[in-house]
Amino acid sequence: MKTALLIFILLSVLIPLSAQETYPPMHRLIWEEYVGTLTHWRQKFPKRMTLESRGMSGQNMPVYLLKITDATVPAADKQICLITTLHSGPERTGTTGALAFAEWCLSDDPLAVETRRKQIILVMPCVNPLAMFYTDRFRNEHGVDPYTGSGRIGKLWDVKTLTLTKPEDAPELIAVLSVIDDYQPEVHADLHGTGLQEYAPAQLGARRMYHGQIMTEVTGGAYSNYALRPWDWRVTEAMIDAGRAAGFPSDRFEADAQRTFWGPELAPLGRKLWHGMPMFYSAHYGYAKYHTMLLTQEVAWEQSLVARMQGLMRIGNGAWLDEKSPGYPVNRMRHFVGHYVTAYGATASARRTSRVELWNQQSDFALGFLYPQTVGRETFVVATTAAAKHAVARNDFRSLLGDSTTEVERFIKTGPELKVAMEQTPEQLLAAKTDAKFTHGIGFRLRLPYPAPKQLEVRLNGAVLKTDATDGYESWFADGFTQVQVNVPPHKLPAHGLYFITCAYTPDVQRPTGWMPPTEVQKKYATEKLDATPATFTDVAYGTHFRQTMDVWLAKSKQPTPVVFYIHGGGWAAQDKTDIHQHLDVRAFLTAGISVASINYRFLMDANAAKVTPPLQWPLQDAARALQFLRSKSEEWHLDKTRIAASGVSAGGCSSLWLAMHADMADPQSTDPIARESTRLLFTATKAPQASFDPQQLIEWIPNSEYGAHAFGYPMDKSRKETFPLFLANRTQHLADIPLWSPIAHVSADDPPAYVVYTKDDKPPVKGQPQTDPSHSVLHALMLQEVLQPLGVPCAVHHPQDGKPATTMQDLLLQHLKPINHGN
Repeated sequence: MKTALLIFILLSVLIPLSAQETYPPMHRLIWEEYVGTLTHWRQKFPKRMTLESRGMSGQNMPVYLLKITDATVPAADKQICLITTLHSGPERTGTTGALAFAEWCLSDDPLAVETRRKQIILVMPCVNPLAMFYTDRFRNEHGVDPYTGSGRIGKLWDVKTLTLTKPEDAPELIAVLSVIDDYQPEVHADLHGTGLQEYAPAQLGARRMYHGQIMTEVTGGAYSNYALRPWDWRVTEAMIDAGRAAGFPSDRFEADAQRTFWGPELAPLGRKLWHGMPMFYSAHYGYAKYHTMLLTQEVAWEQSLVARMQGLMRIGNGAWLDEKSPGYPVNRMRHFVGHYVTAYGATASARRTSRVELWNQQSDFALGFLYPQTVGRETFVVATTAAAKHAVARNDFRSLLGDSTTEVERFIKTGPELKVAMEQTPEQLLAAKTDAKFTHGIGFRLRLPYPAPKQLEVRLNGAVLKTDATDGYESWFADGFTQVQVNVPPHKLPAHGLYFITCAYTPDVQRPTGWMPPTEVQKKYATEKLDATPATFTDVAYGTHFRQTMDVWLAKSKQPTPVVFYIHGGGWAAQDKTDIHQHLDVRAFLTAGISVASINYRFLMDANAAKVTPPLQWPLQDAARALQFLRSKSEEWHLDKTRIAASGVSAGGCSSLWLAMHADMADPQSTDPIARESTRLLFTATKAPQASFDPQQLIEWIPNSEYGAHAFGYPMDKSRKETFPLFLANRTQHLADIPLWSPIAHVSADDPPAYVVYTKDDKPPVKGQPQTDPSHSVLHALMLQEVLQPLGVPCAVHHPQDGKPATTMQDLLLQHLKPINHGN
């Protein structure tokens, strides 16, 4: 009576009388009741539970372990789930929740019965009994918090070695670690909850909580440490669903807060990010050593914890979303873009042994697959030894696989993939010196994105695999994929450590790929022609800049073929080499035995960025270099280097004329073989080109001229009408450069013929009159014709007002570039 009176007096000081009526004090579980309950259960359920002490806490209080399972069912195929209370003591509902869950596990509830048959449930209801029953503080008698592993001065954990620097100060934690080491559980659930941890010593009173003291319940993780959670959010959601069905909601961390995670580089944005930090806490021990799945729970109501844990138990009792065997999702040891190394074994015990062995070797694995991935084909390459990694880096599979390499090579050659893409660089693979050593078998998982693919042919290192759960492969549809599981038993582990898996199949569903632009856009950019005539070689580099590339179409011929050399337009500031399909029919040239090359080149903006003056020199010099490069490939590509015609529209036509009129830019003395090639052309066939950049000459011919200032460094963000007057006013500053880059300034009697087409002139061209489209007026070509004809150089100009039958660049090129028949 005296004790009860004292407790009432202390509570009266702590809680106002009105509050005591609404929120009466709770019963405070005492040590004797705790031990008495565990002993009672052991006596009542001898075939369902065993009880043992795993260590001794302060005040000589044992750290108990309950092992709950159906002893009549063999343990070989059982999952193992560990429940601890690393913050027990001040967070009391963690312990009472663990006891409530243990009580349910021992019950006759059908789910509990099923769970005992399929799992071993290990419950450590009170890890820190001194804190739970005497101090209501996190630390033990030596000042160690078992949850974080922190001592009075810093952490006791050596994360690198996974050892405690002062194990004698943490007997409670050593007890938990011993259970993890002995059982290597699939899941470790650590329980937290409400208590007196935030009460100051003067506020503790009788150290009794009150009815109605709750908290926001959290499922699957910790607010302080976002690394303490299941790797699969669906596990957490299944537990939340079970709790919600029982009437208890849960917080979802960053999802409910609508904030993203953080890392060191995001620290400056800390106030906008999720505040939990990735830290090593004691529960990580099982993950680090055994690939145990972690989760934590915040418990306000014991019934809620039981409901949520029932959701977890259902996962362990059944097959996970994409698995065939029942159990928790813990068997994937290594991954690379949807390809997985898995544990091996026909039973849970065997998979556990394999899981632990592979988990501690997987850092020595190198993974890859044929890239890009292709419909009807899937691969997985795993190298587990230094020799295997070296072979992959050298693309030398025969040195390890011998004659079996033939089938691997056949598979590779029949596909369009570019390479074996590995997660490590060739240099890293070649530097490998260590071998992974495992003896309990290995598994591999590939996933095909079709529900029922046909004609599966799965091979390992070239050998066909049969359908077999332990020595071959299995396939089933789950989670949207056809899962392909390859199992290699211990006696078939290759000593060389290379696993090259190929899987050929026929999709059961035909899925179109490739979004198409609107019809109007397709018509404008000749999409059908582009797609119908794929290049023989695409993006061939003729320089180091990313724009210095060309596409090449090679005609089939016994004789070296003539070439159309196309330069796209766009004012040297836009468009692309695919522009050729808007103006020329590449297929028609190939049919006629004429090869084709279309080039990209550096833009004016690239030259401006490099402070090159005038910027026009870069695109024109690139045209010359690309032509020389093309000639340098004449023998390899079977080209007639004497029969190359340049073609282009607008700026591309201007570049073509500049090449044609310019003296040969070959440098016979150069050490660069490409620079020794000629830049001369057989002829040009262009559309709407510009012939001159002299602003004075241009306004004499076309008074409303506006073209050219941008090519000499005037602002490109202003209109041509704004910049051309400036160009004209500053003409004297450019007199040295204008002749270098104007086609008309290089005219000579040995120039090739020029065939020029204009299609937009809407009135007869008269020198000195304004033009509707001054930048693309036929007067440019007539200006050129005026200086070429006296020299005897043919210059045929075609335009709508000439009274002659219309012609095109295509017609002119086919007419004047016919292959020469050598009679054989």
